[in-house]
Amino acid sequence: MRRLILLPLATVALLLAATPAVADSTYQTERLSLRPVAGSGETGSGMVVNAHPNGPRIYAHEQYLLTGAEASETYDVWLLLGADCASLAPAVPTASIRTNAAGNGAAKYVFTFDFVDGAGLRGMTFAGAWQVLNDGVVAYQTGCTSIELD
Repeated sequence: MRRLILLPLATVALLLAATPAVADSTYQTERLSLRPVAGSGETGSGMVVNAHPNGPRIYAHEQYLLTGAEASETYDVWLLLGADCASLAPAVPTASIRTNAAGNGAAKYVFTFDFVDGAGLRGMTFAGAWQVLNDGVVAYQTGCTSIELD
């Protein structure tokens, strides 16, 4: 009987003592839809997940996903940056996505602290968006968002 009482109490004590993982308090993880660009002939969709884990080596971790895109194609992902949404320009090629026979594919890119510090980007705020190109033509893009770097 005593064990039946102590086990739940020990479990509660462990849960209360656990500390949550620390994420970036300046820029919260964001999921942005990738939509086909009019006239591109693309019919699929996708998403960009942009996370700033606030770790000692990884500054930002981006994941890209396409579903229902052209089969067996290679798409290039670009991060666009600007002072505002009207001034966005291609800034960083980040990854290539290779789709399978169903037109599905995924890729990721990691920005390190060394890269962000070396480029003098710490503490800045940008307007940003992502484009996915097929043979140099914009096939998918996200909406514009604000990216604040701490």
